[in-house]
Amino acid sequence: MISPTQAPSVILPRSVLAGLFHRCASLGDAGIAALNEAGDRTGAEAVALFGDSPDALPAAEFWVFLDEILRKAGLGSISFKPGGGGFAAIAWRDSAEATASGDLRCHFATVLLRSVLSRVAGRAVEVAAVQCGGGTEPCWYLFGSAETIQRVLADGPSRTGGQER
Repeated sequence: MISPTQAPSVILPRSVLAGLFHRCASLGDAGIAALNEAGDRTGAEAVALFGDSPDALPAAEFWVFLDEILRKAGLGSISFKPGGGGFAAIAWRDSAEATASGDLRCHFATVLLRSVLSRVAGRAVEVAAVQCGGGTEPCWYLFGSAETIQRVLADGPSRTGGQER
């Protein structure tokens, strides 16, 4: 495993981030598909930085390391909040470059988080954006099994802490 300070900024260079989101916004569904692909690839690259056994890291170290990778790549920062009933939440504060692109950043972030968490867990992990901070507050994402996330989302805003996405 390399240290977060060695994480290459070429995961997704800051200089391209805003342009990518703005270009994808102009492409409609094709742009969303491109962001989904970019999110998955970025997640795979992030997991590679953890080394051979990312699942062997203590949870607290995993979240700190992932946050540092995202910060160095210009994607923003995250914090982990344990939940109950088989799910947990992530607060994602976008970088200035990402915030300028509007809600499209949620597609990218959702797929990136799903990619990282599924690869580390060695099984499918569902991620759902449940509240967008609009650039001033963090965006909230839930993660867990698909069944658990569906159940939590079906329970509505009181369970997810805000508006559903």
